[in-house]
Amino acid sequence: MAAVLFGLAMRLLIKEAHGITWDEFTASLASVQPVYLGIAGFLIALNYGLLTGYDLLALRYLCRSLPLRRVALVSFLGYSLGNNLGTLLAATPIRFRFYGRWGLSSSQIVVLVSMLGLSFWSGLCLLGGAVMVLVPVELPEDVPLPIGTRTLGAILLTLAIGYLVVCFVWRKPWPIGRLHLRPPEPGLMAAQASVAAVDLLISATALYLVMPGDTLVPFALVLAAYLVAIAVSLLTQVPGGLGVLEVILLTLLRDSVGDAVLASVLIFRVLYYVLPLFFGMLFLVAHEIYGGAVEAREARTLTT
Repeated sequence: MAAVLFGLAMRLLIKEAHGITWDEFTASLASVQPVYLGIAGFLIALNYGLLTGYDLLALRYLCRSLPLRRVALVSFLGYSLGNNLGTLLAATPIRFRFYGRWGLSSSQIVVLVSMLGLSFWSGLCLLGGAVMVLVPVELPEDVPLPIGTRTLGAILLTLAIGYLVVCFVWRKPWPIGRLHLRPPEPGLMAAQASVAAVDLLISATALYLVMPGDTLVPFALVLAAYLVAIAVSLLTQVPGGLGVLEVILLTLLRDSVGDAVLASVLIFRVLYYVLPLFFGMLFLVAHEIYGGAVEAREARTLTT
């Protein structure tokens, strides 16, 4: 299914790109001021550091403690590779490999991965709901929605509040296979939603900064479009949302930004996805080489 959706998204993206000339595209790239590009890059680097909070909160739920450097390593590798290659293909196997090596059982890692997803979606519902209720955005005419964006925001806020209520009142474990999970404490749930909301705000700000310099677009519109694009990308399970993210942002922002938005989206793709993937691969290879050298040295020491 993901392959089919990816193919459809790429087909739509290519169709839309045909309407943009090369001169228009290069002019759009050049219109992004270097200072804003640098700030966007800094914010994305900061954001990847913040992502460590997801793992730390999940470990807190499990009542497990690991050195910060280890959690930060797994978090960066998991998100830099998982954002591009998919949660099932990269992020989850990386966490099983490293956390399993450091003493967590398979069932604990399953719970940890589940808490990561729950943290993200709680923050998305909270932030997305608040944005759409307080600053409802006008969607393009070719994007039909059976309900208004303010109504959609109210639904998302209701889900977030409902989750909070469950955390307050429900203490019995939920049997899920061999696991028996309890909702997190309200304080932990609030921390989860806060980390996710700040994560989304920072990345949306980076996208806003690389918008063409000669256009005026409300930040609320960019934020709302980004939240929709991220949610749909995750639901389709297309690795990295490749094609899906671009098509949705292009569709939702074209009326305000124009066709030049495609260049901004591609810049954001490079900054948020491609560069972290490059560094993530470097760190993973370096860690495996270093770990192998340490194991070989310890083996020689034992044999002598």
